[in-house]
Amino acid sequence: MRFPALILFALLAVQGSLHADDAIAAAQRKLKTLGYYQGGVDGQNGSQTAAAIRRYQIAEDLRVTGELTPQTAERLGIAAPKAGKPAATPVPEYVSIAGIFKGGPYIQMPTETQIETLRSAQRNLKLLGYYTGPVDGRPGPALVSAIKAWQKSAGFRQSGRFDESTLKGLDLMPSL
Repeated sequence: MRFPALILFALLAVQGSLHADDAIAAAQRKLKTLGYYQGGVDGQNGSQTAAAIRRYQIAEDLRVTGELTPQTAERLGIAAPKAGKPAATPVPEYVSIAGIFKGGPYIQMPTETQIETLRSAQRNLKLLGYYTGPVDGRPGPALVSAIKAWQKSAGFRQSGRFDESTLKGLDLMPSL
């Protein structure tokens, strides 16, 4: 009875490795080292990998595709992906600036003020251990998750938005 289970496990492990891409795995390792990627190194081109590649491409002033292009691979210092193998196109996750400030006092503020507030929030949440992404003033899924985690620990409603109580709690309330 143990032998068939071992065979099944071995087959599943081999099948998983057949779908893994060496270039994607190398990119994941490099992006993880550089702080752009937080997921596991599995060679799968999923949404976390695509988001990390997009962040890197933005930072390096490359064409932003979310895919491991030859130019991106070259800049990362890794082998380019093999041609002929179509890359999976993950569905990107976006968070609008208006969405993260909806219902709070910053919704009517100038965009520059909102971006600076996002940077301050990213810094504060990073210091508190809730946020691990870049301090770039851009809203994203990682920031929303960090806000929700902080809101939960503070006993607030987990909206993922900068409402008045969240702004006060994170010492980000504007002086109006």
